[in-house]
Amino acid sequence: MTAGSILRGIAILLALQWVSVLFLQALHIAFPPALLGMILLAVLLLTGVIREESVEGACTILIEKMGMLFLPAGISMLLYLDIIKAESIAIFITIIVSSLIILITTTAFVELVSKHSKGGKH
Repeated sequence: MTAGSILRGIAILLALQWVSVLFLQALHIAFPPALLGMILLAVLLLTGVIREESVEGACTILIEKMGMLFLPAGISMLLYLDIIKAESIAIFITIIVSSLIILITTTAFVELVSKHSKGGKH
């Protein structure tokens, strides 16, 4: 991992973010640009347009520093502590229900992929 490869990776990620913002603004679509950028990155990686090595260094650094990137969001939650306390039951139910939905969906997807990759054998 060299400084040049890290800078190249960051440039690719920023370019995808920029393209996502421009695309969504042009079409007046309410969609998170960061999510569209990740989808574009996944498609470009899967199709081989972008090689994994091109963004690996930048992504490794971002993952290592993820805790620091979430710190401002965690601190800003303290500003809304009274609202969080008032809505704690709804928040708790939402977390439980959404976690169960994600667990069931992930399990079904893994089963489907597993059956497909084994030629229909289970």
